[in-house]
Amino acid sequence: MGVENLIKKEEGYTLLENDKVNYKNSNVEKIKNIIIAILSTIVIILVIYIGTFNETGADDTLLNDALNKTLNFTETTEQSKNIDINDISINIYKNEKNTTLKIPLPEGFVFVDQKEEKGPITVDREKDDKTKLNIYSYTKKSDDSFYYDNKKFETLEDVKKEKDVYFCELPTNRPPEGYKGYDIVCPTYYSIKVNKVFYGRHANDTKHCNIRYGGEQAKLEDLLVNEECVSEPIEYVKGICEGKDYCTLRPGGSHFTDSCPSKHKYLQVKYECVKKQEIKKEKISIVMFSNIIKVNSIYENAISEFYQYASIHGYVFQFNSFKYDTERQVFFMKLNSILEKMITGLKEKNIDWIFWVDSDVILANPNIRLEAFLPGEGMNKIHLIAADDLNGFNAGTFLIRVHPWSLNFLMRAMSYSYYYPEKGLKYADQSSMNNVLVESKEDDHYIVVPQNWFNSYIGLNKDGDFLLHLAGHVKKDKEAEIYRDHIRSNKKWYSKSNEEMREEVLKYYSLPKEEQHKIKAE
Repeated sequence: MGVENLIKKEEGYTLLENDKVNYKNSNVEKIKNIIIAILSTIVIILVIYIGTFNETGADDTLLNDALNKTLNFTETTEQSKNIDINDISINIYKNEKNTTLKIPLPEGFVFVDQKEEKGPITVDREKDDKTKLNIYSYTKKSDDSFYYDNKKFETLEDVKKEKDVYFCELPTNRPPEGYKGYDIVCPTYYSIKVNKVFYGRHANDTKHCNIRYGGEQAKLEDLLVNEECVSEPIEYVKGICEGKDYCTLRPGGSHFTDSCPSKHKYLQVKYECVKKQEIKKEKISIVMFSNIIKVNSIYENAISEFYQYASIHGYVFQFNSFKYDTERQVFFMKLNSILEKMITGLKEKNIDWIFWVDSDVILANPNIRLEAFLPGEGMNKIHLIAADDLNGFNAGTFLIRVHPWSLNFLMRAMSYSYYYPEKGLKYADQSSMNNVLVESKEDDHYIVVPQNWFNSYIGLNKDGDFLLHLAGHVKKDKEAEIYRDHIRSNKKWYSKSNEEMREEVLKYYSLPKEEQHKIKAE
């Protein structure tokens, strides 16, 4: 907003767009106008500074005090109109009462009740039918002890015994991504500390890596070296593993200096599992997309419900509405939206998990936290948690870990139909995701869970289920309204606790793989 909009034409002076002053009165009046112009410029600078300052999450109290003093001085110098800072566009999360919000409102949304932030939101307050669920009124106070075991953490030893592992080099006839690689894994509450790295072969060592990839016995002349054949890529390995609870290494190729060509080499890593200084809280982001939102629709209600849910439980809430990929079916905006958040999470390290949820759902039990569904101990390699239905893999709601595997999985799923254009994919993005998992044999990295955990269908749902998914329903808006009335009038819908949910989850996770749900290629 320019200076010309802040200082209005008053009796005795006019401040023009070109910053020139028209004089109408005496020299005293001239001096007053100059002072006002200077102070107004200071106001603009302070406003811009406040905007920048607030983007960093800083407290703006001191800046506002300084600004108010400046404005008050201007007012006493000349009986002019007050300059309202709220009329100036500042990039901070404010509601209509000008109080800072916990998380920003989705674009185009306002609170149903202008005076109440702890409640539903809408795209049109005047047309809102006042039937939206106030998630705050159905959520009980609870802690996160069902997931974080502080007592156990306190009893753990600080450092596990150092391990010395040998990983045989992989063939170079295909890219590193073509191999599963070798894993270094630490227990829950521990992270990897790399002490030493050796790549090559030790002198006269025929014991380690004497079998080639694929099971072929290596020839003796390919193993024997008279002196140390070595490079020490410790910084490279640390970049992959240091500080993480698990990592995957693929020795060979351009990532490692080949000090003895033609010899069968190995990567030797000495590492420890070091106890973390404190229990790391999982940072979770809820991601949704809808490019068409009608007031009072199931989509609008779902966004309202999960916005409140995120605010209550301290999650990030990301809602996208712009379909920028106009050449593909709208379903693929799901993968685009998740991919955007995935890349941001990897770069800024501010998100650990993403929960994708379709907009044709009803949040039935807001007491269930997303942590209840996260992997248990010894499941470091599980990055995708999804449910199935009668058609197999269902991508309506799922949890995906912020991890390089997840990034690569999403890119493969997005491009699947381009590489297999002859395959008819019945469910577009969903079938693409399913086939990448099955055809690439990614069993180590995903788990298919019971549908009622977070993807219940009407008629198959149980008391206390987290949400209801109206996938495939024709009259979704009307049905959703009926079920919201049921939820309001019957506590059984939100009676299940986090402790009960977590117990059920861990029991399932402990089952042998063959007893868990499975998917097949479509």
